[in-house]
Amino acid sequence: MKLCAKATRWLFLISGLLGLSQSFAQTLSEPTGPVLALAMSNTLAFTPNMLALDSETYGNWSVQGVASGITLRQTNPVSSNSSDYSGFSNAQMIVQKTSGPVQFLAQTGLYAMPALGVPFMRAQPTTESYYNYLPQAYVSLTPNENWSLSVGKMAALGGGESAFTFQNMNIQRGLLWSQTNVITQGMQLNFAEGVFSASLAWNNGAYSDVYNWLGSSFGLKTGDNSNLTVSWTGSMSGNAQNTTATPLLQNNSQIANLIYQYQTDRWSVMPYMQYTYVPMNMAIGINGQSQTLGFALLSVYHVTPLQNGGEPKFHVSIPTRFEYQSSYGNSNLASNSAGLMYGPGSAAWSGTLTPTVQWGKVFARGELSYVKAFNPLQGAAFGSNGMNNNQTRVMIEAGVLY
Repeated sequence: MKLCAKATRWLFLISGLLGLSQSFAQTLSEPTGPVLALAMSNTLAFTPNMLALDSETYGNWSVQGVASGITLRQTNPVSSNSSDYSGFSNAQMIVQKTSGPVQFLAQTGLYAMPALGVPFMRAQPTTESYYNYLPQAYVSLTPNENWSLSVGKMAALGGGESAFTFQNMNIQRGLLWSQTNVITQGMQLNFAEGVFSASLAWNNGAYSDVYNWLGSSFGLKTGDNSNLTVSWTGSMSGNAQNTTATPLLQNNSQIANLIYQYQTDRWSVMPYMQYTYVPMNMAIGINGQSQTLGFALLSVYHVTPLQNGGEPKFHVSIPTRFEYQSSYGNSNLASNSAGLMYGPGSAAWSGTLTPTVQWGKVFARGELSYVKAFNPLQGAAFGSNGMNNNQTRVMIEAGVLY
């Protein structure tokens, strides 16, 4: 009851802000389409709306909102989970300025971040345990079209998926995603010209209290419909912080990705490889070194073809994701917890199918996912006693992107 009451209050707050912004914008401009700085898959999209200001004096401003709910049923839930859940997956507002030498983005509200193979957590405890009610807020200094410097709270470099459900082709993030940092605080320098792009970052890793991470990313457009990205990010020193948002092993890791993307009107394909390494550091309780190596193939078949790179008013797509990831070494913690994945020497594969429909501002999608773990540490897998080696989930998410 407390969750529903608080989430409802957030929805009313967001609705009120959207209404005020719309009234303000209607007096200043005609409707314009949003230029959203957040990374988005090509299965869901924000549509043109009245919440925009296009002014030579004040620059280009926009306000987007997302409200969505989720319901799921799962087999072999762990002891802290139930067999089924229903609740909000997003109740957020995004305000941004996208022109001029000083730009910014602020994202606020409730969010859930469901991921394969890990216990499900509702939106309110997720929000309060991870990045709070302002998950992203940063300023970008943009002297010209090639360079920008972003400072604040933003998405981390690396990985093939984004933080929030509405950004991704699948409702749940994948197995590889769980080994990466997601939101970080710091600064990032970006450059893009022609077919080449690059980023350099300095930040606090997995949202820790220590600014000891560096990262880089390089992108190359390899054809009219394809591009290749190579990235690396990692910790430069040990950090003993260990919380829900800042897990000890992942926050002391090195992460490398090789990502290829190809897109046509009918098909989008993204295979990628990820390697992570955690060095031994007995001073902070890491009693061994470990690595993970993962491979993923994400694809989308667009039943309704994309139009000129954008979304039609009625869009039907069928995203799929297949993954395999294995762990090596022995990074058991001093507390004898499982460490990476399901314990030293464990592995897992997953399959996810997410049929999606968007009609204007309204979207709905269902999802069927399966995870199979191999060689899990006793008690570290699925089920009330952690002894089951597989889990199936059926999920439905529906909502509005405004």
